[in-house]
Amino acid sequence: MSLVSPISSHRDQTRELARGLAWRDIYNWLLSSGYYPESYVLPPCFTVTKKPARPTLFYKIPNNGKKYRVDRHECVNVHFPKSDLTDRTFGIIHPQIHNDIAYHISRNWEVIVDAMFPSDSKVSSYSFPIPIDATNPGRVGFLRSGRMIYEFLNMTEDDLAAVAYRYAYVVKADIKSFYPSIYTHSIAWAIHGKKMIRQPANLHNYLHVGNRLDKLFQNANDGCTNGIPIGPVVSDIVSEIVASAVDRLFCREMAKMAIDYEAVRFKDDYRILVKTSEDGKTAIKALQKSLKEYNLELSDEKTQISSLPNGLFRQWVSKYHAAYPRKLRSFSWKQFRELYLCVIAIDKEYSNTGVIDRFLADITKKDGVPRIRIDNSNLEKVISMLLMLATLRVKAFPKVIAIIELLVRSRYGQQHKKQILEYLEAYLQRLVPDEERNKYLIAWIGYFLVSNDLIKHLKGTSKNKRLPELLRT
Repeated sequence: MSLVSPISSHRDQTRELARGLAWRDIYNWLLSSGYYPESYVLPPCFTVTKKPARPTLFYKIPNNGKKYRVDRHECVNVHFPKSDLTDRTFGIIHPQIHNDIAYHISRNWEVIVDAMFPSDSKVSSYSFPIPIDATNPGRVGFLRSGRMIYEFLNMTEDDLAAVAYRYAYVVKADIKSFYPSIYTHSIAWAIHGKKMIRQPANLHNYLHVGNRLDKLFQNANDGCTNGIPIGPVVSDIVSEIVASAVDRLFCREMAKMAIDYEAVRFKDDYRILVKTSEDGKTAIKALQKSLKEYNLELSDEKTQISSLPNGLFRQWVSKYHAAYPRKLRSFSWKQFRELYLCVIAIDKEYSNTGVIDRFLADITKKDGVPRIRIDNSNLEKVISMLLMLATLRVKAFPKVIAIIELLVRSRYGQQHKKQILEYLEAYLQRLVPDEERNKYLIAWIGYFLVSNDLIKHLKGTSKNKRLPELLRT
């Protein structure tokens, strides 16, 4: 009896759930929930409040498909601090161009799904861009898929572990600067095939959806053919199409050499199981060759071969589990402090991982209320320690602010609101002198203060004339 691989089962189930989605639901979800970057990038006040009442096209396509006029616009860029020294740039697409991209994706959904799940690919993607749920087939979920990244990574590791006994090595590989490197013409190559779309009759035929998406993404970025914006879900869909086309070529190369392997991908991050280290080197070469066909390349520093079980699991997860082996209903001050210090040590050893996010999730209930037993003796220490996490992982700062917000709204918080605001204001005063570097943190604190009507309670704003203006803009 042959065993069914959980990796192939995941691919088949995701494909069927994707095919069952209604195009109007996809269109409406892309316009509303998929327009802005993920929730940790911009405060919640950035929401879509107006969109077409019914599916609409702003840029019409002539019947012969030879001319397709799309106005040129530039993306609005949002700079998110990736580290102390570098930023990650997110892009917001002009709403009319974004609408038409969403329209063409949704109206050609069967073609798009087939491009994301090619029948001749063995690579299983765990990064489907639209939220789907096996318990509610045919319906688009509520959460952005990116918010479930750690659940997906856990699933990937579990599925790989289930078949790893057949192999001896794992290859880790990452596409270098994926979104900024995507060549917009490659969108049409990935959907229709490079050979087909390069034929003179097809090259500028906008009856082909791939050519329309190419034109729209170009003109969303001032006519540039290199790079697509990071943030909108339509970009996630297009990147998945391109990556899936690379997967097809990779599988073709591996089949030529009759190499036995299992491969999974999460966005631009590959894990490939092979039987020998030579097979691992061959897999890397095959992936490099496949990426070149789409003007992409591997990241040298993130590509490695490890003997199993090394490299199969994220090491920080094991260390965190050792520090926190069982869930606690509530944390005493001592328990909170000791786990916090362990998290800091793990983050130092494995920087830019999800250990801080996991910690923040574990110290809060499902409704976000803190599990920490806070009293007058530890209030200042808890808030101070939470705020310090922002210096280690800026991406986690909105979660810290959410915890403080729920604390303020609690019965205890209402009684100690003045004290909590004093701590927060002192932190804010330290950020303002270096406004350019800290504007992301300032924006989130400003949102928190304005949305909770707390600015009027601040006492020290007169010490810095720029502060009230910053919080209200």
